[in-house]
Amino acid sequence: MNKAQTDSATEASAAPREERAADLCVVAELVEIQMSIARATQQEALQAPQPGVDYCQRIATVSRAVRLTLLLKDKLSRQVEERRKAAAQREAAQEDWHALRVRLAMMAAAYEMSEDGEEADRRAAEVSERLERPEVAELVEASRVEVAVAALCRRWGYPVQVKQWLEMADEAMEELGFLPPQDGEDDEDPPEPRSAAPGRRKPKPPDTG
Repeated sequence: MNKAQTDSATEASAAPREERAADLCVVAELVEIQMSIARATQQEALQAPQPGVDYCQRIATVSRAVRLTLLLKDKLSRQVEERRKAAAQREAAQEDWHALRVRLAMMAAAYEMSEDGEEADRRAAEVSERLERPEVAELVEASRVEVAVAALCRRWGYPVQVKQWLEMADEAMEELGFLPPQDGEDDEDPPEPRSAAPGRRKPKPPDTG
């Protein structure tokens, strides 16, 4: 995994992870409070029972609250782990499909800068041909994806909107099944690597068949 991809994925998932961690802390505090109530109730029942107080019912109520809170804590913990695994799978897929991400990002730039379908087809064909050149392929392979896209945008006269082009590339890769969704809800395995070819129509993601 290259550093830029790791940093990007880390920033994207940092806030949800922090929120989940905070939720778990709150739940843990609730459990401790409930256990304190249970211990205080037990102590009162044994040492200074009050007339008319149903201590069994009180303990049962607290016990049920503790069980529900522990179930919630377990659910939150599993969600954190599932999101961590999903993020790791997405990072690994982005690394495996490094060259494809660059290709789709440049295709996105080509399509967005085209006035009509004819120009989009021409630009797409140019991008595809240029990406096959040995010196370009070497640049893509040796560079972080953000660096490669920025360099190619400058070289070929496209706006250096790296974040936008990569977001569009990742959306296309999700639609095509090469990347798991950002939220990690899709458990299907991505397809095996294969060569990519440019698409022909702007509304559709590039055909990688």
